[in-house]
Amino acid sequence: MISAPSAALVYRWTDHTINPPGEARSILRRVLKELGLSDDVISDGVLAVSELVANAHEHACGPYEVHLRSVAGRYICEIHDGKPLLPTGLYLAAVASPEATASEAVSGLLTERGWGLHIVNELTQGQWGFQVTDWGTKAAWVVLAEASAARKPEAARRDGRAEEARRSDVLTKQSS
Repeated sequence: MISAPSAALVYRWTDHTINPPGEARSILRRVLKELGLSDDVISDGVLAVSELVANAHEHACGPYEVHLRSVAGRYICEIHDGKPLLPTGLYLAAVASPEATASEAVSGLLTERGWGLHIVNELTQGQWGFQVTDWGTKAAWVVLAEASAARKPEAARRDGRAEEARRSDVLTKQSS
């Protein structure tokens, strides 16, 4: 189970927020740059997270939050919403064979809309999903990058503990 307090709060929005995906992209891009992630990792991660933010805003209820944490050498971004039910049937159309009939494809939720989850799957190489939180609500999650990939060349020469402390400081700043 996911427990949000162990993660840094990056962004919070409500049902009345005008453009949550755009705001989340902007804020997350800045945070990931501060962590030293590569431009490719940032671009892929920001796009994947913005798709999940859009889905939460459209299909769930608030409160909504985006959290970022580093666990076991990986950066994981979580998109929390107030809906307690995990989605079902989300990827049926995505795994349908190219030879599937139209009626078979229509049976999935990813027919005319919902291509964002295909994008999320591709960008994260399948490292994403949904879980129930400790509070009985839902969180979508994506693995953004290996934390070791965040090291810039000058940081790689520093003591490993100092670099970990720096990353921890960046995440802590986002929580306050």
